[in-house]
Amino acid sequence: MVKICVDTSYLISFADPTRPNHQAAVDYYRYCVERGHLLCLSTIVVSEFEVVQPASDLPLSHFHIIPFNFPHAVSSAVYHRAIKGQSAPDDAGRNVVRNDLKILAQADVEECSVILTEDANTLTKWAAQLAKIELCKVSALLLKDGFRPEELVHPAQKTLGI
Repeated sequence: MVKICVDTSYLISFADPTRPNHQAAVDYYRYCVERGHLLCLSTIVVSEFEVVQPASDLPLSHFHIIPFNFPHAVSSAVYHRAIKGQSAPDDAGRNVVRNDLKILAQADVEECSVILTEDANTLTKWAAQLAKIELCKVSALLLKDGFRPEELVHPAQKTLGI
């Protein structure tokens, strides 16, 4: 069974048919549900999503809800120490960087292979930076790149997108 984490931007695109990456989000969801892959949903992501709309609007029975717990907190602190003093990859200095690192830590501790996201500016770059120093094994899969199910199982092996 493949474990896949979703972030807030994924959920927003999934729930909003007017968003440009809505179809990719829906395709990933259907693919995962049909194959019995575990869609992991952090309670941190739920908190962020609830600012936009109720999480009860989502098909929650198809998501594995992951509360933020002690091992996640410890791993997140390791990530924070590793990047301490570095500017945010998107140079915006967003406060949600803390949440991004917590979500990545959860995904890594829970052994998710990838995190589905629209966040090319921060979360994706932090994941790559932490992978470069061998702290995080989770790869970010960007919705803007379209539906690429083979990358759920083999995220390091990028497709040509033809």
